[in-house]
Amino acid sequence: MRFAVSLIPVIIMLSTNPRTVRLSVIENRLAATDPALGRVISAVIARIGPQRVAPSRTSPFEALVRAVVYQSVSGKAAAAIFARLSEVVTKPLTPSKILALRTHTLTKVGLSSTKTRTIRELARWFTSNRKLAKALRELPDDEVIELLTKIPGIGAWTVNVLLIFNLGRIDVMPAADLGIRRGVQLADGLRVIATPKQVIQRSQVWAPYRSLASIYLWQATKLKLGPNDLMQGQHK
Repeated sequence: MRFAVSLIPVIIMLSTNPRTVRLSVIENRLAATDPALGRVISAVIARIGPQRVAPSRTSPFEALVRAVVYQSVSGKAAAAIFARLSEVVTKPLTPSKILALRTHTLTKVGLSSTKTRTIRELARWFTSNRKLAKALRELPDDEVIELLTKIPGIGAWTVNVLLIFNLGRIDVMPAADLGIRRGVQLADGLRVIATPKQVIQRSQVWAPYRSLASIYLWQATKLKLGPNDLMQGQHK
């Protein structure tokens, strides 16, 4: 499955509050630990400013549905599909509302049959496991991954997106993500895209701030930064 880097600009928020100062310290630490990553961070900040990781007000269920919608399609197409889905369901998007819809209604908004099944399986899980669903924000990362990847159609990438962009977890590394792999390729000047194994190895020194490192790598890919941009960002 191709991983959707187009999800990132939809969910990432720019840092515009006092937490920026603290994150600047974190970014400096990442740069000191890994100068190659530091050049990516500087180039991204020069373009769009500092990034941050923070919990979202969106429910975990809606965040997971959104992540499923954005898998393997362009950002523009996914946004249109999610907008149509939101019109059909109306806010707030809840498991009971999804289960009340016919399968044909979901596919009609542009969802594939596979994504329709996955979203309905999500709705069934959240309906059948209300206590666990409410506890997701408090559970450790590994428990969240273990629980949710048991749902048919939900893989590690989808749960990692939830952990970073909805639950605001700071040390998550979606190593198989295409955007991150391209970001590492850029940072290290590799001739071919980095493998998930290479990303895992590189990310060890980024702990405990791998989520923030992921966001900068994602953004570098989305911004289509090149080697020259890294050199310019180094001198900002």
